[in-house]
Amino acid sequence: MKLSYVHLVKHIVEKPTISELSTKLFQLGHEHEIKDNIFDIEFTPNRGDCLSIKGLLKDLAAFYSIEFDMPLYDGPIDFLNIDFENKCQKMCPKISFLKIEIEDNIQSYESDLKAYFDDLNNKSINFFTDISNFVAYETGQPTHAYDASIFNKKFLLKEISDSCEFTTLLNNKILLTNQNNVFCADNEIINLAGVIGGKNSACRKETKSAIIECAYFLPDAIIGKTIKYDIKSEAAYKFERGVDPELQDYVLRRFIRIVQDHVRIKNMQICSYNYMTIPEIKIPFNTDKINKILGINISDKKFKNILSNLGFNSNKEYIKVPSYRNDIKTQNDLAEEVARVIGYDNIEAKSLSIPSLDNNFPNAHEKNVKGFL
Repeated sequence: MKLSYVHLVKHIVEKPTISELSTKLFQLGHEHEIKDNIFDIEFTPNRGDCLSIKGLLKDLAAFYSIEFDMPLYDGPIDFLNIDFENKCQKMCPKISFLKIEIEDNIQSYESDLKAYFDDLNNKSINFFTDISNFVAYETGQPTHAYDASIFNKKFLLKEISDSCEFTTLLNNKILLTNQNNVFCADNEIINLAGVIGGKNSACRKETKSAIIECAYFLPDAIIGKTIKYDIKSEAAYKFERGVDPELQDYVLRRFIRIVQDHVRIKNMQICSYNYMTIPEIKIPFNTDKINKILGINISDKKFKNILSNLGFNSNKEYIKVPSYRNDIKTQNDLAEEVARVIGYDNIEAKSLSIPSLDNNFPNAHEKNVKGFL
């Protein structure tokens, strides 16, 4: 993923140079290349939370003071009465819709939205889609913009198993086969869920009323779709790695604020559907265990401080894992967080002493080492 150094450093109080920031990114495990002040970062598959400016800054908070107060719309929003049915609640347990109608034509982009296109050399598509792409870059949460004119029909999310042709918003025709989750308006497929929208429901430059879909898909529902259908999709790339299920209201209010900064809003309405309680992950607070895993000797205070900087809440009994860190489940995972912040190179190397065993059986040394490790 490509992220601008300028977009990152503007939120970092200490204002590190690009070289200093690069060193910290490598220490955190984020391998990358730099070209024209742009970081091209290869994130490991378990770090979907870093696929945005906001997400990467949360990781960099281990070393720097971060100021990332994105302006949001904080006023009331009317309820959106939409004829929607979710037949894939297990694969999409949380989804929200924002209907937003504007009055004027957009003349030019301002501030952060303008910088997103100028600094990264991104191509403008249309107003609502551009904001959708920008918000995903900022927050890591994909959204999809539909032309609101399609919502005079029954709208549903369902799984299909029959083969059928689907024309994407890029005007490419693909043959959907086997099981696929799709959004439909009546019986017409308008979106391959979590991957790419359809041509007939896409916003256009003249669109002044749009429906913004903001969903949480389980990664299993999305994995493999882009390869199967030869589609390049930033949304699928993020959904495959896991997005924050608690971010939807924040993201849609950010979306509204960016619209508000550019044009007069005539009307807006919102609705949300939640079909499950996102489980809260708690891990026992055990500094001794962390020290034993890593071969170090940090104090409870330092351990707690490292976790706090990375967004974890903790007390003397347990550590609460933030909703965006779906990769953290065990003490070993916490130990890795500590090691990244301390720096693996700063952990003292110690020799191993493996007791010898009777060599009178096949592969004795190999089995001995495996058993020890």
